[in-house]
Parts: sequence; C-alpha cells; structure tokens
Amino acid sequence: MILVIGGRSKIGSALIEELLSRGEQVRALVRAGDHAGSTYPTVSLVTGDLADEGSLMAAMDGIEKVFLLSSPHPDAVAWHRNAIDAARRTDVQLLVRSSILGAEAESAPEFIDAHHVSDRYLRESGLPHVIVRPNLFLQNIQESTIPTIDASGNFYVDAGQARISMVDTRDVAAVAAVALCDQDHAGAQYDVTGPEALSYADVAARLTGALGREVSYVDVPDAAVREALLAAGLSDWFAGALIGLYQDYRRSGTEGYAARVTDTVTRLTGRRARSLDDLLAEVAA
Repeated sequence: MILVIGGRSKIGSALIEELLSRGEQVRALVRAGDHAGSTYPTVSLVTGDLADEGSLMAAMDGIEKVFLLSSPHPDAVAWHRNAIDAARRTDVQLLVRSSILGAEAESAPEFIDAHHVSDRYLRESGLPHVIVRPNLFLQNIQESTIPTIDASGNFYVDAGQARISMVDTRDVAAVAAVALCDQDHAGAQYDVTGPEALSYADVAARLTGALGREVSYVDVPDAAVREALLAAGLSDWFAGALIGLYQDYRRSGTEGYAARVTDTVTRLTGRRARSLDDLLAEVAA
C-alpha cells in the first residue's frame, strides 16, 4: 500500500488518480476534520499531521511506500524531517519526496533552500528514496495569471526577462507514480520540466492567441508585488518567500537553471510533456 501525504495538492490529487489507474492500493493522510479524498471511494483516509511524528508513524502502519509533499510553510523543514523519521522507524521501503528544481545546491530563496535542506536530510537518513524536483507549475498561469489580466490586457509579474521551463503538475504526478510503482528507481533524483522555457513575454503572446485579445506582460518591482500579495491576504512570510523565488528566477535569466529543459517526463512515462499551449487549449475548451 502507498501512503500519499499532500493528496489535496494539484500533484497529489493527480498522483492518486495515476496510482489508482495502476491498480495500486492508496491511503491518503488528512488532517482531523478534513474529508478530502472522498472523491476516491477506494482510497482509505488516515488522520495525521506533519507536525506530529507519532501520528505519521500510525499513518504509516502497514505502508510499503510513501509520497511526501507539503504546502510551503515556515515549518516545512521540520515537517519533512518528521515524515522521514517516521518512515525510517516504520520500515517504509521507499519514500518519494516532491522537491523543487534548483534544490541540488544551497540557495538564498527560502522556498528552494528549505527543499535543499530537506533533500539532504532524506539522503543522509539511509531511507530508500527518490527525489522529484519539478520546476514552476504551468497551472499557475491558469490560476494566478489569467485571472489578474486587467481591462487593458496587462498582467504584472516581477520576473524580468527570466525564461522558465514550467511543468504541468499532472506530468510531475506521472513521474512520481513511475518512481513509486516501478523497480530500480531508489536513489534517483529527477528534474521535471515542461518541453520549453518561456519568458512571461512569451506567456503573454501565447495568451493573446488563446484568448483572442491582446495580452501584455508588465515587469514590476518587488515592492509592488509584495503590496499586491499582502492585499490578497497572503502572510508576510509567504509573500516574502514568493518574491525571493522570483528574484532567483531573475538571477537565472534566460539560460540559467530555471530555463533548463529535461526529458524526464518522456523518458519515464513514455508520453511527451504537456506544454502551455496544451493547457490553454484545455482552458479554452
């Protein structure tokens, strides 16, 4: 049986579907009072909390493999250590952890550095593992960019000229499913990207074609982004972490790590990675 931690996330929910399609038995970790997962009647739910290692050990009873993903949080490193320790103490055979592209090295942005520290802890734990490192999600364009296009056709991001090989979360889930279900992946680290590196100016051009109206990208200062994020209800920590990530993308520029395109999706799943055009066609439909 496979335990999915983070099943409410876009990757986690797509992973559950992948695992069920493969005939796997799935258990999903949920917080007390959370009934997420009822969409999948064959998925068993277990109550637990990443902040409580004891609850994680109970959730892992009888579990062979674990998928580990959490939302960004100031305590994320401690949470992941709890899950890794619980997996080690319950003799889990394999833990697949969702990290982030760029986490192989120490980094200033808190999002990336937290993953770097957690990945290192997992590698040093002695637990059989796979680390999946996806780039920025294509779904952010659908969920965060399109809704913010104003009456003049502008959207605002502090990305400079950076090119980013954004990836569809369903492709990340497909890679994770392969790592969990197929043999001989223990010890692997998979960088997962989309099929092309796009600047936000490129994104604007694709949106223009897909939406049938002129859309333009406006590069804005970090201070303006912080003000908008705080006004939208994000915490000061989360706003700062997001800004730090986009600062790193700007440092990556047009040819840096964030622009790197890998063949991981095709190589592991046998399917081509979904593109922004593919996603926008679904949105239009």
